[in-house]
Amino acid sequence: MDDDTATLTTSSHPVTFRGRGLGLRSSERLTLLVCPLCSQRNGERMAAFGTCVWCGYEPSRRDEEPVAGEPSSAGPSSSRKVSNFNK
Repeated sequence: MDDDTATLTTSSHPVTFRGRGLGLRSSERLTLLVCPLCSQRNGERMAAFGTCVWCGYEPSRRDEEPVAGEPSSAGPSSSRKVSNFNK
């Protein structure tokens, strides 16, 4: 079981679906780890089917976005002032 997980992570890259959920995209399939619709985590076996076992959500490739690996990739919106928020 551990060998399958290691193979998936080395040949896959993490994706979100319009900023929600979590999946692993490889060239041949999508593994849906956390559903962006109901926020439930899929078990390892069910995640490999690419749909949410809880609510039936089927992700679309057009909704996929790469997971940002560095804080600097957040863009100009990360430099907004937050000091007025607490007033």
